[in-house]
Amino acid sequence: MKKLTTPLLATLLALSTRLAAADPESAFGLAPSAAPQLAPPSPPAAPSIPLIPETMQPAGKPDKGADQPQRDRTAVAEDKMKHRIQVRLARNKAEREPDLQVLKAKAYAAPTDYEQRKLFLEYFTALAERMGKVDPALRKEEIEELKSRYAGPYYQTHISPTVDPETFRTKHN
Repeated sequence: MKKLTTPLLATLLALSTRLAAADPESAFGLAPSAAPQLAPPSPPAAPSIPLIPETMQPAGKPDKGADQPQRDRTAVAEDKMKHRIQVRLARNKAEREPDLQVLKAKAYAAPTDYEQRKLFLEYFTALAERMGKVDPALRKEEIEELKSRYAGPYYQTHISPTVDPETFRTKHN
């Protein structure tokens, strides 16, 4: 223990004398090397705007969101979840309708991919329209978005579209 305390005390003593010699005003020897330079004053600007106006200014229209308090993220997430549940309930009710079930069964039983895609496009378009009738709270924009989301995978965009089998048979026979 004595071996360790002697070098430690010597180091502390050397540091304290060096700090005291550096600058007597600074406790740590970190005094600034020069006085701080102030920026030159800027020239006076053009005639300034008075703090109190001479006449009353007409008030602008308030923002629509200004009247409503900011909602927290939990309330926004809760509203989104309620809307998703509402859409899902409308889809479930629409899917139970017999004519849509028949159309879906025909789509699964279609003999060719072209016919199956065609029937699924009909099915999902009818499904989205039926959801709008089941739940009138859904806006038209939402129904159009649902149509494009449901039927989107059945459009051929990355490969050359297939030809209707009947048209193909008549051309090649």
